[in-house]
Order: sequence, then C-alpha cells, then structure tokens
Amino acid sequence: MSAAAFKARYAAYTLDLVLLSPFIAAAAWRPLQVAHAAWRGMEGAMQLALDRAFGAGHIALLDLAGALKADAAFMAAMTQGMEALLAALFSAGLWAWLVVAAYFVGFEASTWRATPGKRALGLRVLASDGGKAGLPRVLLRFLAAGPSWLLLHLGHALVMFRDDHRAGHDLAAGTRVDGDAVIPAWARAWLGLQVAAVAALLGWVAWTAMQAVMVLGL
Repeated sequence: MSAAAFKARYAAYTLDLVLLSPFIAAAAWRPLQVAHAAWRGMEGAMQLALDRAFGAGHIALLDLAGALKADAAFMAAMTQGMEALLAALFSAGLWAWLVVAAYFVGFEASTWRATPGKRALGLRVLASDGGKAGLPRVLLRFLAAGPSWLLLHLGHALVMFRDDHRAGHDLAAGTRVDGDAVIPAWARAWLGLQVAAVAALLGWVAWTAMQAVMVLGL
C-alpha cells in the first residue's frame, strides 16, 4: 500500500482548488446573484401570501396550508421563482465545471504536463507508456474522474493499492502520474493544516450541537 502517492496527489489537488477558487467564484458570480434574487423573490411572495392568509383569518396550520395552496398569485410566484432558481444554479454549476475543466485539461495537456499544484509537487501526467498523454487522453482522464467522486473516491483510492499508483481515471484514459514518491516538507505542512482545519470544524459542530441539546434539555 502506498499512502504517500495518495497524499502527494491530494496535496496537489487541494492546492489547485485554492488557486482555482477565485476563477470559479468569478465564473459563477452572476448566476449565483440571479439565484439569490430568485430566492429573495420567493421569500417576498411567501410573506405577502402569509399576510393575506392571516388577514383572512387562516391561523391554524392545516387551514393556513390550504389557503396558501389556493392562493394563485403565490403558487405562480413560487413556480416561477423555483424555475429561475434551478436554472441559475445549473448555470453556476456549468460555468464552474467549465473553468475546472479548462484548468485541469489545459495544464495537463500543455508542455508542463501538470497543473500548478502537481508541478509544485513534482508530478506529471503521462501516457501509460511514459510518453506525452496528449489532449484526448487528458480530456478522457478528466471526464473519467467524475465517477470517482460519485463513488466516494473509490477510483482515487486505487492509487494506494496499485504498484503503478494509477487511479481509476488513469486506467480509463491510459495515463499515469509520475513523480509521486516524495512529499516535500511544505506539502506535509499543508496537509497537516487541512487536518487541523477539519478537526476544528468538527469540534465546533460538536460543541454547537452539545449547546443546543443543553438548551433544549433545560
């Protein structure tokens, strides 16, 4: 088992995500603004519908729900708002995906044969025979990585169990990553910082949950 290979790739990947974050935010900013406006519009429609229902004497929960369902203006506003919200979120996701695709495919198909994160770790994406992977293979590698995410990183975890350190998307695309034997000290510190951040987040969640339980218990 080679945990070092997995750690090296994970360190490179998370570094790339940090570098990508502002570009993803810029690409998704406008659609997310539209999504926020749609959500606020639905909140406003809900408040107006509640005011009309309360004004008509619909106070009981079931009676109130029936009044809202019978409110044609409210139902139309919610339908239009939800359609706009979903369309905006899809657009934001699509733009973000295109930015990520351009980054990974562009850099790994370039003369660098690596993203900035991989290059910092001394990693290169090669064809399985050691030659240049080329654009078609690199693109297939990027697309094949999707199922690994959906399968809880099982495809990525193959790196730890194969002597050639090839992940599932490497096997699918006929590629391999070269140079993942040594992790620099700064990369180990970067991984340690992430572990500390996750531990702090989990500690905060646990503390918040405990406080909520105590308050409810009182």
